Amino acid sequence: MSISIPSSGQRLRTCRACGKKFEYPVKGNDATRHHCEDCVSVPPGTRKILERLNSRLTQLERQIEGQSRRAQTSTPPPEA
Repeated sequence: MSISIPSSGQRLRTCRACGKKFEYPVKGNDATRHHCEDCVSVPPGTRKILERLNSRLTQLERQIEGQSRRAQTSTPPPEA
């Protein structure tokens, strides 16, 4: 998967439903400001559930990263 640098007027966005990075707007592409070309065809009710799940997953990933950083800084180095 290659993502080119967006030209003027285009922006790299993150899909709210699946978290995929995509360029918007791209002529002839079905993507919207909030959803990639794959998720835009998903029924709205299902897409809303996917958005909630993606949001929660991202939140949990951040919490885990923060806890592992805190554990690394608070644990003294092993003695040789």
